[in-house]
Formats: sequence, structure tokens, C-alpha cells
Amino acid sequence: RGLGDVYKRQIGGDTTGTITVQNKIDIEGTPSQVDAAFDDVNTFSADTNADVTLTSDPTLAQLVTINDKIEGTITLNDYTVHLSGLTADVKAALDGTFANTYTGDVTLNDADATAITATDLSAIGEKTSGTVTVTNAIAITGTEDELVAALVRDSTKVVANTATVTVSISSSNTASNLNSINEATTGLVTATDVHTISGTNDEFLVLYDADDAGTIVIDNDVNIEVSSESEVSELNYLNGRTTGTITASFTSTSISDLIHLEGSKNYTITLT
Repeated sequence: RGLGDVYKRQIGGDTTGTITVQNKIDIEGTPSQVDAAFDDVNTFSADTNADVTLTSDPTLAQLVTINDKIEGTITLNDYTVHLSGLTADVKAALDGTFANTYTGDVTLNDADATAITATDLSAIGEKTSGTVTVTNAIAITGTEDELVAALVRDSTKVVANTATVTVSISSSNTASNLNSINEATTGLVTATDVHTISGTNDEFLVLYDADDAGTIVIDNDVNIEVSSESEVSELNYLNGRTTGTITASFTSTSISDLIHLEGSKNYTITLT
């Protein structure tokens, strides 16, 4: 049942006793009125809480406060309202249940070098169909999959053009994904905790070109798994880039080609 905010606040102002709301109610008012109304209630019955309808646009701080106080549905006055603030605050503001899809643009203004997880960024990106822009050179950490969600995947990504990125240890890493992460920022991408990378020869060529350019750092003992058929020259190139294991295959019509194969790696060789 709906309960007007002004009326609800009058109840709170007319008694020094305890106010308990036993049923799920709808509270309507401006963000400041709704916030004050919640301050007047001592107890909401378990699993009922309240729904809220805002008649004007909230500030980021007000939306965080309202989200913290209710488990019900929030109806915004304008679903395109722009939100700007720290990542933690914006995530908290958008963490509730809205009556319709939020479509506003978001600006994240954490200071340079602030440590932010990739999962926090993708959580925000997932909550809006608008553009999420990171204004400063924050320091993003996450697994390859988490970073792809935060910086690459259209449905969850944010725009963080100057962020630095650290790729943490994960079970599966591809040259293609690392290239995409590197292309999403002009900041340094550190992937020295990555132990194994898989991909085609062309993808590895792009990756190591970026390593030479200083935009991404790959460990010099990383294990490489080549998914495409390789030429001797391509295998020799990769052999010169890592002391780790190279798992690859190539087909040749002449055993003499083996003379030019450098290194002692895990090669599968087919002679035709």
C-alpha cells in the first residue's frame, strides 16, 4: 500500500515512540524526503521492507543511502540521470533493484593509481546501457576473463583509456584476449603472472610487437601453445621470445627443414 512521504514524516514527528512498519509499503517523495522518512521508522518487518518512488533526481550520495536502507524496488524519476563519483559509491548506488533499466552515462573519478578491481568495473558497466567513463589513470587488477568483461565486452565494459592493468594468475589466457585488453588502454599492461598463453602465430606476433613497444609486459619464460599450423621461421621467432615450453606443430615435405628448427621444444612434426 502506498504511504505518502509527507504523511509518514508527520507520524514520525508526532510521536517519540517506536514506529514499526508491518507490511510492504510504497514510499513516494523527493530523495531527501524519502531519506528522512526512513530515518523515522525504527523497524521494517522481515522480508517486507518497502518500494520507493522518487519524484526528483537523487544525488549519488542519496541513491547510495536509499539503496542501503531498502530491499524493495526503486522507481527513478529519470532513468537517464548522469551519475559521477568514486567507483565504490557508484557501484553501491546501482546495486539495488530498479523498476526499469537504468540507461544513464556514468563517470568514475577515482584518483590516478587508485587500485580498482575489474569485477567492480564490469558490475557498473552491466548496470547501465549508457557509457561508463573512467577519467583518471586508475590501476585495474583482475584475471584475463575479468579484464575482458571490464574493458572489452560491450555489455559490461567501461572506457578506461589511460588505466594501468595487471593481469593476475588465471588458468586460461589467450593472446587474442591479451591483445584486446592492451588495445583498451594506453597505460601499461603487466602480464608477468601469466604462465601459459595460447593463440595463433599472427596473434602472438601482435602480442610481442606490443611487448617490444612497451605497452604490455610478457614474462620471458611463459609457456606458449600455438593453435595454428606453423612455419619453421615462426617457431624460431617464438623460441627467441621465451625460455618456456612451446607446444606447436608444423608440416613439412622434407626432413631437412628440421635442421633449421631452433631450440628444444614440444613440437609435433608431420612429414608428407
